[in-house]
Amino acid sequence: MRHAILITTHDNVEISKNLLSLYDDKNIDFYFLIDKKAKSYNEEVLKDICKKSSVYFVPKINIYWGSFSQIQAEYILLENAVKKSYDYYHLISGCDIPLYTKNEFFDFFEQNKGKEFVEYSPKEIAEKKVQDRVKYYYVFMESVREKSAIKRKPKTFLREFFLKLQKLLKIDRTKGKEFQYGSNWFDITDDFAKYILKNKPWVIKHFKKTCCADELFLQTLLFNSPFYSNNYYCLNEKNRILQRNRYTDWTRGQPYTFKKEDYNEIINIKESLFIRKFNYKNDAEIVNKLFDWLRKKG
Repeated sequence: MRHAILITTHDNVEISKNLLSLYDDKNIDFYFLIDKKAKSYNEEVLKDICKKSSVYFVPKINIYWGSFSQIQAEYILLENAVKKSYDYYHLISGCDIPLYTKNEFFDFFEQNKGKEFVEYSPKEIAEKKVQDRVKYYYVFMESVREKSAIKRKPKTFLREFFLKLQKLLKIDRTKGKEFQYGSNWFDITDDFAKYILKNKPWVIKHFKKTCCADELFLQTLLFNSPFYSNNYYCLNEKNRILQRNRYTDWTRGQPYTFKKEDYNEIINIKESLFIRKFNYKNDAEIVNKLFDWLRKKG
Protein backbone atom coordinates (compact mmCIF):
# COMPACT_ATOMS: atom_id res chain seq x y z
CA MET A 1 0.00 0.00 0.00
CA ARG A 2 1.10 3.55 -0.74
CA HIS A 3 0.65 6.40 1.72
CA ALA A 4 0.70 10.19 1.45
CA ILE A 5 1.40 12.08 4.66
CA LEU A 6 -0.01 15.60 4.39
CA ILE A 7 1.50 18.15 6.75
CA THR A 8 0.36 21.68 7.56
CA THR A 9 3.06 23.53 9.45
CA HIS A 10 4.54 26.86 10.44
CA ASP A 11 7.19 25.76 12.93
CA ASN A 12 8.95 22.73 14.46
CA VAL A 13 11.07 21.90 11.42
CA GLU A 14 13.18 19.60 13.64
CA ILE A 15 10.13 17.39 14.24
CA SER A 16 9.57 17.15 10.48
CA LYS A 17 13.22 16.27 9.91
CA ASN A 18 12.94 13.38 12.35
CA LEU A 19 9.66 12.21 10.84
CA LEU A 20 11.10 12.16 7.31
CA SER A 21 14.08 10.16 8.49
CA LEU A 22 11.97 7.69 10.47
CA TYR A 23 9.31 7.07 7.80
CA ASP A 24 11.54 7.26 4.71
CA ASP A 25 10.18 4.53 2.43
CA LYS A 26 9.34 3.95 -1.24
CA ASN A 27 5.68 3.54 -0.24
CA ILE A 28 5.40 6.81 1.71
CA ASP A 29 5.52 10.33 0.27
CA PHE A 30 5.28 13.63 2.14
CA TYR A 31 3.39 16.78 1.18
CA PHE A 32 4.09 20.00 3.09
CA LEU A 33 1.94 23.10 3.16
CA ILE A 34 3.87 25.78 5.01
CA ASP A 35 1.91 28.69 6.43
CA LYS A 36 2.81 31.74 4.34
CA LYS A 37 3.17 33.78 7.52
CA ALA A 38 6.03 31.55 8.72
CA LYS A 39 8.83 33.67 7.26
CA SER A 40 11.60 31.93 9.21
CA TYR A 41 10.62 28.35 8.29
CA ASN A 42 13.53 26.79 6.39
CA GLU A 43 12.11 24.17 4.06
CA GLU A 44 15.50 23.65 2.39
CA VAL A 45 16.66 21.48 5.31
CA LEU A 46 13.91 18.96 4.49
CA LYS A 47 14.71 18.43 0.83
CA ASP A 48 17.63 15.99 1.04
CA ILE A 49 16.69 13.88 4.06
CA CYS A 50 14.70 11.14 2.31
CA LYS A 51 16.43 8.56 0.12
CA LYS A 52 13.30 6.61 -0.82
CA SER A 53 10.31 8.87 -0.16
CA SER A 54 9.43 11.85 -2.31
CA VAL A 55 8.94 15.17 -0.54
CA TYR A 56 6.67 17.80 -2.11
CA PHE A 57 5.99 21.41 -1.13
CA VAL A 58 2.57 22.63 -2.24
CA PRO A 59 1.70 26.33 -2.71
CA LYS A 60 1.70 28.31 0.53
CA ILE A 61 -1.28 30.23 1.86
CA ASN A 62 -1.89 32.30 4.98
CA ILE A 63 -3.60 30.04 7.51
CA TYR A 64 -5.72 31.64 10.23
CA TRP A 65 -7.25 29.81 13.16
CA GLY A 66 -11.00 29.31 12.83
CA SER A 67 -11.17 30.53 9.24
CA PHE A 68 -11.92 28.84 5.92
CA SER A 69 -8.18 28.96 5.16
CA GLN A 70 -7.80 25.76 7.21
CA ILE A 71 -10.12 23.93 4.83
CA GLN A 72 -8.36 25.53 1.86
CA ALA A 73 -5.07 24.10 3.12
CA GLU A 74 -6.54 20.60 3.29
CA TYR A 75 -7.92 20.90 -0.23
CA ILE A 76 -4.60 22.10 -1.62
CA LEU A 77 -2.81 19.15 -0.03
CA LEU A 78 -5.36 16.61 -1.26
CA GLU A 79 -5.54 18.09 -4.76
CA ASN A 80 -1.79 17.74 -5.15
CA ALA A 81 -1.50 14.28 -3.59
CA VAL A 82 -4.45 12.66 -5.33
CA LYS A 83 -2.75 13.24 -8.68
CA LYS A 84 -0.32 10.47 -7.75
CA SER A 85 -3.00 8.14 -6.35
CA TYR A 86 -2.25 6.69 -2.92
CA ASP A 87 -4.13 4.09 -0.90
CA TYR A 88 -4.26 6.38 2.15
CA TYR A 89 -3.92 10.08 2.91
CA HIS A 90 -2.96 11.14 6.43
CA LEU A 91 -3.36 14.72 7.63
CA ILE A 92 -1.08 15.78 10.48
CA SER A 93 0.45 19.02 11.71
CA GLY A 94 4.09 19.94 12.05
CA CYS A 95 3.87 19.45 15.82
CA ASP A 96 2.75 15.78 15.65
CA ILE A 97 4.96 12.77 16.41
CA PRO A 98 4.16 9.16 15.41
CA LEU A 99 3.60 6.53 18.08
CA TYR A 100 4.01 3.67 15.62
CA THR A 101 7.20 2.55 13.93
CA LYS A 102 7.10 2.55 10.15
CA ASN A 103 6.44 -1.20 10.02
CA GLU A 104 3.70 -0.95 12.67
CA PHE A 105 2.16 1.85 10.61
CA PHE A 106 2.15 -0.29 7.46
CA ASP A 107 0.77 -3.33 9.31
CA PHE A 108 -2.08 -1.36 10.87
CA PHE A 109 -3.39 -0.11 7.54
CA GLU A 110 -2.96 -3.50 5.88
CA GLN A 111 -5.13 -4.97 8.62
CA ASN A 112 -7.72 -2.20 8.28
CA LYS A 113 -7.59 -1.65 4.54
CA GLY A 114 -10.58 0.25 3.17
CA LYS A 115 -11.60 1.80 6.48
CA GLU A 116 -11.87 5.55 7.02
CA PHE A 117 -10.47 7.15 10.16
CA VAL A 118 -12.46 10.31 10.82
CA GLU A 119 -13.35 11.14 14.42
CA TYR A 120 -16.93 11.98 15.41
CA SER A 121 -18.07 13.45 18.68
CA PRO A 122 -21.36 12.22 20.21
CA LYS A 123 -24.50 13.81 18.80
CA GLU A 124 -25.27 15.78 21.98
CA ILE A 125 -21.77 17.31 21.87
CA ALA A 126 -21.96 17.98 18.14
CA GLU A 127 -25.27 19.80 18.42
CA LYS A 128 -23.78 22.24 20.94
CA LYS A 129 -20.62 22.78 18.89
CA VAL A 130 -22.10 22.89 15.40
CA GLN A 131 -25.27 24.92 15.17
CA ASP A 132 -23.97 28.44 15.77
CA ARG A 133 -20.86 27.76 13.69
CA VAL A 134 -22.85 27.09 10.53
CA LYS A 135 -26.14 28.86 11.25
CA TYR A 136 -24.70 32.38 10.85
CA TYR A 137 -22.21 34.12 8.56
CA TYR A 138 -18.87 34.89 10.20
CA VAL A 139 -16.70 37.73 8.90
CA PHE A 140 -13.10 38.75 9.64
CA MET A 141 -12.26 35.33 11.12
CA GLU A 142 -8.61 35.90 10.17
CA SER A 143 -8.43 38.52 12.91
CA VAL A 144 -9.51 36.32 15.83
CA ARG A 145 -5.94 35.72 17.00
CA GLU A 146 -4.45 38.94 15.67
CA LYS A 147 -1.85 40.13 18.22
CA SER A 148 -2.29 43.80 17.43
CA ALA A 149 -5.28 45.15 19.37
CA ILE A 150 -5.54 48.08 16.96
CA LYS A 151 -6.14 45.65 14.08
CA ARG A 152 -8.12 43.08 16.04
CA LYS A 153 -10.68 45.12 18.01
CA PRO A 154 -12.48 46.90 15.14
CA LYS A 155 -12.92 43.62 13.28
CA THR A 156 -14.06 41.85 16.43
CA PHE A 157 -16.66 44.56 16.97
CA LEU A 158 -17.94 44.25 13.41
CA ARG A 159 -18.04 40.47 13.56
CA GLU A 160 -19.99 40.48 16.84
CA PHE A 161 -22.34 43.21 15.61
CA PHE A 162 -23.05 41.27 12.43
CA LEU A 163 -23.75 38.10 14.44
CA LYS A 164 -26.23 39.93 16.70
CA LEU A 165 -27.94 41.40 13.65
CA GLN A 166 -28.31 37.95 12.08
CA LYS A 167 -29.83 36.59 15.28
CA LEU A 168 -32.35 39.44 15.33
CA LEU A 169 -33.20 38.72 11.70
CA LYS A 170 -33.40 34.98 12.46
CA ILE A 171 -30.87 34.04 9.81
CA ASP A 172 -30.40 30.29 9.51
CA ARG A 173 -27.99 28.87 6.94
CA THR A 174 -28.52 25.27 8.08
CA LYS A 175 -32.10 25.00 6.77
CA GLY A 176 -32.70 21.65 8.40
CA LYS A 177 -29.39 20.09 7.33
CA GLU A 178 -27.60 17.84 9.80
CA PHE A 179 -23.98 18.81 10.41
CA GLN A 180 -21.40 16.72 12.22
CA TYR A 181 -18.42 17.56 14.43
CA GLY A 182 -15.06 16.04 15.35
CA SER A 183 -11.29 16.28 15.01
CA ASN A 184 -9.97 17.78 11.77
CA TRP A 185 -7.07 15.29 11.48
CA PHE A 186 -7.76 12.24 9.35
CA ASP A 187 -6.58 9.03 7.67
CA ILE A 188 -8.70 8.40 4.59
CA THR A 189 -8.83 6.20 1.50
CA ASP A 190 -8.23 7.27 -2.08
CA ASP A 191 -11.91 6.86 -2.97
CA PHE A 192 -13.07 9.11 -0.15
CA ALA A 193 -10.35 11.67 -0.93
CA LYS A 194 -11.69 11.89 -4.48
CA TYR A 195 -15.22 12.24 -3.11
CA ILE A 196 -14.07 15.21 -0.99
CA LEU A 197 -12.55 16.89 -4.05
CA LYS A 198 -15.68 16.22 -6.12
CA ASN A 199 -17.81 17.95 -3.47
CA LYS A 200 -15.62 21.03 -3.12
CA PRO A 201 -18.32 23.42 -4.50
CA TRP A 202 -20.77 22.18 -1.83
CA VAL A 203 -18.14 22.65 0.89
CA ILE A 204 -17.38 26.21 -0.24
CA LYS A 205 -21.09 27.07 -0.34
CA HIS A 206 -21.83 25.80 3.18
CA PHE A 207 -18.60 26.45 5.06
CA LYS A 208 -16.80 29.44 3.59
CA LYS A 209 -18.18 31.95 6.10
CA THR A 210 -18.38 29.70 9.16
CA CYS A 211 -16.40 29.39 12.39
CA CYS A 212 -13.89 26.54 12.85
CA ALA A 213 -15.45 24.61 9.96
CA ASP A 214 -12.38 22.39 9.58
CA GLU A 215 -13.96 20.37 12.42
CA LEU A 216 -17.26 20.09 10.57
CA PHE A 217 -16.92 19.71 6.82
CA LEU A 218 -15.20 16.31 6.62
CA GLN A 219 -17.48 14.71 9.21
CA THR A 220 -20.55 16.10 7.46
CA LEU A 221 -19.40 14.91 4.05
CA LEU A 222 -18.57 11.44 5.31
CA PHE A 223 -21.79 11.12 7.32
CA ASN A 224 -23.86 11.79 4.18
CA SER A 225 -21.80 9.53 1.91
CA PRO A 226 -21.61 5.78 1.14
CA PHE A 227 -18.24 5.75 2.95
CA TYR A 228 -19.70 6.34 6.41
CA SER A 229 -20.39 2.65 7.01
CA ASN A 230 -16.64 2.03 6.71
CA ASN A 231 -15.65 4.61 9.31
CA TYR A 232 -13.58 3.07 12.11
CA TYR A 233 -15.15 4.67 15.15
CA CYS A 234 -17.31 7.26 16.83
CA LEU A 235 -15.98 7.96 20.30
CA ASN A 236 -17.75 8.92 23.48
CA GLU A 237 -16.73 12.28 24.92
CA LYS A 238 -14.98 10.64 27.89
CA ASN A 239 -12.68 8.73 25.52
CA ARG A 240 -11.79 11.55 23.15
CA ILE A 241 -8.25 11.62 24.55
CA LEU A 242 -7.80 8.13 23.09
CA GLN A 243 -8.50 8.93 19.48
CA ARG A 244 -7.30 6.18 17.21
CA ASN A 245 -5.76 8.58 14.74
CA ARG A 246 -4.45 11.28 17.12
CA TYR A 247 -3.75 11.27 20.84
CA THR A 248 -4.63 14.76 22.03
CA ASP A 249 -4.97 15.83 25.65
CA TRP A 250 -7.70 18.44 26.07
CA THR A 251 -7.83 18.06 29.85
CA ARG A 252 -4.56 19.91 30.55
CA GLY A 253 -4.58 22.41 27.68
CA GLN A 254 -6.25 23.61 24.47
CA PRO A 255 -4.66 21.24 23.59
CA TYR A 256 -1.87 20.37 26.02
CA THR A 257 1.75 20.59 24.83
CA PHE A 258 3.64 17.51 26.01
CA LYS A 259 6.91 17.90 27.93
CA LYS A 260 9.91 15.77 28.92
CA GLU A 261 8.23 14.68 32.16
CA ASP A 262 5.47 13.03 30.08
CA TYR A 263 7.84 10.58 28.37
CA ASN A 264 6.85 7.44 30.32
CA GLU A 265 3.16 8.24 29.88
CA ILE A 266 3.59 8.65 26.13
CA ILE A 267 5.51 5.46 25.40
CA ASN A 268 2.74 3.44 27.06
CA ILE A 269 -0.02 4.78 24.80
CA LYS A 270 -1.45 1.90 22.76
CA GLU A 271 -4.42 3.34 20.90
CA SER A 272 -3.14 6.11 18.61
CA LEU A 273 -1.08 6.49 15.45
CA PHE A 274 0.19 10.00 16.24
CA ILE A 275 0.38 12.21 19.30
CA ARG A 276 0.06 15.98 19.37
CA LYS A 277 1.30 18.45 20.22
CA PHE A 278 4.96 19.33 20.82
CA ASN A 279 7.07 22.48 20.69
CA TYR A 280 10.69 21.76 19.80
CA LYS A 281 11.92 25.23 20.76
CA ASN A 282 10.50 24.94 24.26
CA ASP A 283 11.35 21.29 24.90
CA ALA A 284 13.67 19.55 22.45
CA GLU A 285 14.43 16.76 24.89
CA ILE A 286 11.02 15.10 24.73
CA VAL A 287 11.03 15.20 20.92
CA ASN A 288 14.50 13.67 20.64
CA LYS A 289 13.75 10.99 23.24
CA LEU A 290 10.57 9.90 21.48
CA PHE A 291 12.21 9.60 18.09
CA ASP A 292 15.13 7.69 19.65
CA TRP A 293 12.59 5.35 21.28
CA LEU A 294 10.87 4.77 17.93
CA ARG A 295 14.17 4.06 16.16
CA LYS A 296 15.17 1.50 18.79
CA LYS A 297 11.73 -0.09 18.69
CA GLY A 298 11.78 -0.29 14.90
